[in-house]
Amino acid sequence: MLDAESVRRLAQQRRRRGRPWTERIAWATLTILSGSDVAWITPPERVRLTHRLRKTEAEDLAYLTSRRAQVQYFRCHPSALDELSAHIVRSGTSALTEADLAQLGLTRAADRLDGYIPPDALGPIIDGFDLSADVTGNVILRTVATEDAFADGQTPRAAIALDLAESLDTRDHAAGLRDLAALLGELSHRWR
Repeated sequence: MLDAESVRRLAQQRRRRGRPWTERIAWATLTILSGSDVAWITPPERVRLTHRLRKTEAEDLAYLTSRRAQVQYFRCHPSALDELSAHIVRSGTSALTEADLAQLGLTRAADRLDGYIPPDALGPIIDGFDLSADVTGNVILRTVATEDAFADGQTPRAAIALDLAESLDTRDHAAGLRDLAALLGELSHRWR
């Protein structure tokens, strides 16, 4: 049996040629696109990625970076969300300031949480906050091994935009794609 949320997520994804990038390259790409320095790739890799990004559209980028994390959905008691947020690096609308939300035409859902954690933190967080797996849950946890991308304790802006673009909420999805397109445009402008 298939749940409706999984079917909607699969229908949202268009088939693309080629294969998605590795987690390491995906995070290097998102860090470059966010305007930060990438120390974990070689200079030739950086040049290739930058040239590739200049010819990439937002929807293609979403596909190419789809292996950046393992995404899991959970249900958490609303009273524990604030405490749980202290154990993750926020993403999606959970990471945006009120000004960013207003600029993108979005609002923050107080009863939802989205963020990144290292893989070894998943088990303790599930146990410590009594999370139950639920595809319609109020918590999205994305496990990622490339911790260099989170060196400053924040999710790169391009990753936040991608997480919004992967949302089933049409406003979040559209805002994420618009923000990605803007970041790609800024990168092309910087490299002229």
